[in-house]
Amino acid sequence: MGLVTLTKGQIVHKAMSDTVGTLEILVKGKIRATDQFTSFVINVGGIIGLVESPSKEYQYTYEALEYASVYTYPYEGTDDILAMLKCNEKITSVLASQSVFITHELFSEYERLFESALFEFKKIKSDYADYPELCIRAGEVPTKFEMLDLIVPPVKNNMLSSWEYGYYKSLKEHEAALGKSYYALSQDIAIGTIMIAEKNQKLISVSTKFLTAYKKQLGRNTADFTTTLKMIHAKIENNEKTAEGNENEPVITNALAVILTYSGVDSELSAKFQDEIAAFKASETRYDTADEARLLRKNISSSFYKIYKKVFLKSLSDKDIPIEVRMFLMFGFVDEELAGEKNTSILCNIARSYVPDPEGNILLLSEWLKKVYKLQANPSRNEFDQDWETYLREQKATGVLKQEQIDAMINNPDSRLDFEINNLFSLGNRMTFGRISVFVPVFDSMNVLKPLNLAYMTSSKIKEHISKIKSIDFGVFCRQAVYSNTDIGITQVYYAEEVEPYIILMPNAGTRATLWQEIEGKKRNTKARMLISIFNLENTEDCMIKLLGEFRWEMCKTEQGVHWNDVTDPSLTSMYCDYLQFFKKNQTLSSEQKDKLRLDLKKYNNNYKSIFISDYLAYLKYEATGSLRLNKVAREILFNSCPFSKQYREAVYDNPQYKELINHYTAHNANVSKPLQNLEFRLKKEGLEVPHELTDQIEYLAK
Repeated sequence: MGLVTLTKGQIVHKAMSDTVGTLEILVKGKIRATDQFTSFVINVGGIIGLVESPSKEYQYTYEALEYASVYTYPYEGTDDILAMLKCNEKITSVLASQSVFITHELFSEYERLFESALFEFKKIKSDYADYPELCIRAGEVPTKFEMLDLIVPPVKNNMLSSWEYGYYKSLKEHEAALGKSYYALSQDIAIGTIMIAEKNQKLISVSTKFLTAYKKQLGRNTADFTTTLKMIHAKIENNEKTAEGNENEPVITNALAVILTYSGVDSELSAKFQDEIAAFKASETRYDTADEARLLRKNISSSFYKIYKKVFLKSLSDKDIPIEVRMFLMFGFVDEELAGEKNTSILCNIARSYVPDPEGNILLLSEWLKKVYKLQANPSRNEFDQDWETYLREQKATGVLKQEQIDAMINNPDSRLDFEINNLFSLGNRMTFGRISVFVPVFDSMNVLKPLNLAYMTSSKIKEHISKIKSIDFGVFCRQAVYSNTDIGITQVYYAEEVEPYIILMPNAGTRATLWQEIEGKKRNTKARMLISIFNLENTEDCMIKLLGEFRWEMCKTEQGVHWNDVTDPSLTSMYCDYLQFFKKNQTLSSEQKDKLRLDLKKYNNNYKSIFISDYLAYLKYEATGSLRLNKVAREILFNSCPFSKQYREAVYDNPQYKELINHYTAHNANVSKPLQNLEFRLKKEGLEVPHELTDQIEYLAK
């Protein structure tokens, strides 16, 4: 034990260098304790080293902020702390007060460090979500940063409770009163306060160390992304400065000439299309309903699809497609003046930065046509709901085609392409555009009713919306399938097989999403085909919910066949048709609800599917969050056919409108699941491999 004087700036102990062997009581001046991320000040009466562990390296560096004096005591364990306190009976109340002060400071630093780490995590996640759009603005191709998928938010030490922080904060605020009326009452009270503080200080110190390690690891995992993001921001800033300095210089010039030259169409069609586009640009009433404007739009459409086919076919073998041509294939872009300078620049950046969906489910129209052309997918149904083979058979039956011609056409890429362009492309383009009577397939700034960066339907944006819908209606893409394996004693097990749809991005700025077909041919386990504008001008969430609601209805009709509206064979469609057809006699409905149904039927022209889609939107968007919008009958049909996931069932369970429905659903699933679980148990007991179809179905019933 001895008195040691310190000069300003003198290091008492150095972190990760000196070994803990002493405790010091500060009797004069101030000492600052610092580690990599935190620091706190020790005032007179503070104990230096209380937060440290004897015989270990110091975690903090202790530096004198001014001329100071300390009393030094040996420190090998807890007994040394008690010995030091007992021989300083007169100042234990001061030591207790300062121990509380330092503990509060450590708590505050820990809270600050946690908030800082959480902010960094959230910012990285937010930046990564914005990254694809920033790449579009910069004209760069987004890169996949796999390390970002591994990062998790910081977690507080569960041994540190929020009330403890509040407790020490309150002790610090009432320091003056406690020094006289509490710490000074008894040396044991003061010592107890100090010893409790010592344990908390060590615990906070360890927790801080974990947070420090977390921040370091977070920095390492995100370093590449952070560097790339800085480059992207720099490029965007540079592009904006360049644009400001060249306000009158268009990004792309003579785009139509480039597209027509690339297409290789004959001079007659080329000249005709140029004249049509020139007339279209010059007309201030180009979307008028007058015969002249309608004829012009019709002629442009006819020429457009012929040129599109030529351009598409050439692009299949071209590795260096001009940017104007890529914009034409993606967006229907034909002319920079018609599109507008700003839009042209955005379209150019989007086309340059486009990356195909790695899972191959969300496709540009040109990517879909490539699958059809290369026989990787069959052509879609036509407007009469005929698939490719049915159409050819019908052509033979009517005498339009002979068998030899059908044999030559059925696997002919060119014939299949023509069928797809004349049906899915030309009709689907009009449907997704929304305003069918004034549709024109070329990109026109007059149709841009929403900023393109916000309207652009990236694959990640679509997946995000679908994921949100599936988190509520978890069975939306599930089809009933049968598994059989007599070798292990399974004769027949029904299970839910999830089949994700194809979503095709149509080259227009439109307001609708539509289901083109729910299955391919007659196979129930094939992918649906859905269409949506590449620039969606409406509420995307509502569009996607309505799209999946339409799929729900049509898939049920397909599965039920001729019994789709037969109430003796209960299903989503049959129950809904019965409910809407006989609502006037339904005693469950109030007079107000019946009046509303009358108005809805009038609004939707007695189209039961449209009413269901409207109810499905309310069911997922509002009912799932506890905001009731449906009547009891509609709610029961929807819940029985499209039950909420477990998370949402638990959220609405206390609502009496749902409690009975949920109890019935849970009991039913438990009864269905029990024999499957017994089967799984038997297979495991016999040492046999459990088929994933069985385990998947057990998990599905528990969702």
